Amino acid sequence: MRKIITTSLVAIALLSTTALAEKTKTDATTQTNEDTVIGTVDGINIMKSEANKFLKVITPKGQETKAFDKLEKKQQEAIVKNLAPGVLIKTKAQKEVSQEEKEQLVANYWMQKNMADIKVTDKEVKDIYDKNKKLYVKDKKQLTFDEVKEFIKMQFKQQKLVANVMKTAKVVVK
Repeated sequence: MRKIITTSLVAIALLSTTALAEKTKTDATTQTNEDTVIGTVDGINIMKSEANKFLKVITPKGQETKAFDKLEKKQQEAIVKNLAPGVLIKTKAQKEVSQEEKEQLVANYWMQKNMADIKVTDKEVKDIYDKNKKLYVKDKKQLTFDEVKEFIKMQFKQQKLVANVMKTAKVVVK
């Protein structure tokens, strides 16, 4: 469980910071307004376009998003400081996480994202518990429904997702 949580957090950090900051080297002669470097962290550029994306994400629904250029200097500094940790996490992850681990993180993230849309009722979970009670034992003690409810729900969602993915898949053994 700890490994799933850890990999999920790293995946979220990887995927969310990709949308928030990027390491670029810009040519001053070809810069557009959005390509302007607004700060750096450990020599990695933080771009105005990333700040504007960040502002869109944090602006409450129904309110107009202020452009980075329209913010006061202190607000601009705060935005750059908010983007900096994501840039560092992304850079460290890209250096320290293997390609195989990245692929697994992306797969885990995709599964969690899609599992969030799958509905499972308490009745379905209770039925599974009742049919498989013998499986829910720890130290020779029967675990209660409340102790395993969320675990069963997660497993059932995974089963539904896999079944849905495999429904249209064509598997060929050679």
